[in-house]
Amino acid sequence: MSTALPGSGADTASLWRALLSMQRFAWEQGVASHAALDSGDLDLARLLVRDAIARQDADGQLGGMDDAGAVNSGSLLEAALAVGEHDAAQRQRWWLLRYSPRDDWGVLHHLKGSAEVWADSVYMVVPALVASGDLAPADMQYRMHREQLWDAETGLYRHRFDMASRSFARDAFWASGNGWVAAGMARALHLGVDAETVRERWQAETRALLDACAAHETADGRFHDVLDDPATFTDGCAGLMLAYAAFTGVADGWLPASYADDAARWTDAALAHVDPQGFVREVCGAPSFDAVGTSAEAQAFAIMALAARARLA
Repeated sequence: MSTALPGSGADTASLWRALLSMQRFAWEQGVASHAALDSGDLDLARLLVRDAIARQDADGQLGGMDDAGAVNSGSLLEAALAVGEHDAAQRQRWWLLRYSPRDDWGVLHHLKGSAEVWADSVYMVVPALVASGDLAPADMQYRMHREQLWDAETGLYRHRFDMASRSFARDAFWASGNGWVAAGMARALHLGVDAETVRERWQAETRALLDACAAHETADGRFHDVLDDPATFTDGCAGLMLAYAAFTGVADGWLPASYADDAARWTDAALAHVDPQGFVREVCGAPSFDAVGTSAEAQAFAIMALAARARLA
């Protein structure tokens, strides 16, 4: 069913049309599959998974595009399981659990040929391993990424840490990076975490991250590309990621209802910049994500935020 978007002439059908017109790497196909699942469209999720399986590489990575990504394919594991593609899902699962490049003590590298740990990986890995029933490895990866990237003083995540040099490859508090973490943990919690101590820790730390990000909200309800740097461009996608996490937390009962008000404000602010073709404008843009543009992830998180918002009704 098509739903009108606040502050724009577009609707969810337009968001989908724009999203499906875009070329997509593994993580972009992955968030598209999550948008389909969250919208209740299992048939569309199955079609998205079909092509990811057609591109599954010899290592087991779904949606392989001959790029340097080592963990982005993990974002397709949940949908592969949901539509019953268990053989392909198990190959992807074992890539994450055993074969994907990692540091000697186990933290996964984001790229092949690099020893860097990225905030983005939390979204790609933690929900996938929860979906496959591997809670202990999921929590291990979350804790290790947090240890390398989380800044106790600000409560925010820095973007990229190089395990080889033991220094930050990028120490910026990237808005989308913090969005990936918050959205990933909310998604993992939504999939179900049976261990009470893990569940409560994840809930508390995700709430604290949302609070830390909210402190950097701009006057119009969006966020700068680097949260604490007003000289950087304004990015609506980070707000959609955070809104998805907040709506999910309220709907699932681990966030107070007041967080839905924040999420609604962030969602409406981002969707006010949807153009007549359905593209969410003024977001961190593909393919380099260092300037304003459009992206598949912004399209997907717009749909996911709206689906999470609808769950509250």
